[in-house]
Amino acid sequence: MWATAQKKITLQAHKPYSTEVRLCDQDKTDDNFLLNLPLTFSITDNNILIVMVGNDIALDYEQSVWMFSEKMSLADLMKKNCHVSATGIFKNKNTICDMVLLSSGTMTLYRTFDDGYEVIKKNAKPIFFKIPNPISNKPLTFSLQFYVAKPNPKFPYNFIAKCKPVEFELIIK
Repeated sequence: MWATAQKKITLQAHKPYSTEVRLCDQDKTDDNFLLNLPLTFSITDNNILIVMVGNDIALDYEQSVWMFSEKMSLADLMKKNCHVSATGIFKNKNTICDMVLLSSGTMTLYRTFDDGYEVIKKNAKPIFFKIPNPISNKPLTFSLQFYVAKPNPKFPYNFIAKCKPVEFELIIK
């Protein structure tokens, strides 16, 4: 299953839903495909949405996917982590890295990431969201923001793209 514009997901407690989304560079109009990203959604009895990002297979072309639990300036990220750089084009267009949850209505990030970001290369990493008072069978729309980096000769993490946001419509049964 692929998400291109909006992905519709129906979840029941204790029944995970797995899919793959195609990440595309938001700044390019043609041939902007970057990689396929596996996602697995599940919901707990206390309305915590768990999204497992990635799986146990390395991403394509030694790339990594980055998510942020808070807005962070690219300059601060590069100061904080000596293994991070960015292409000149990326630096010019993206001075701030946005949170992984862009828009959601009432859903909020339940648990922040250590250091404010999470990196996926091979092993899946979870994101936890709190959904207060979900209404059964009423859709909840939200968007997730991802960034892609790949190594260069000087840095293991060289940001190359801010991806187009991936939109989801979630129905809890």
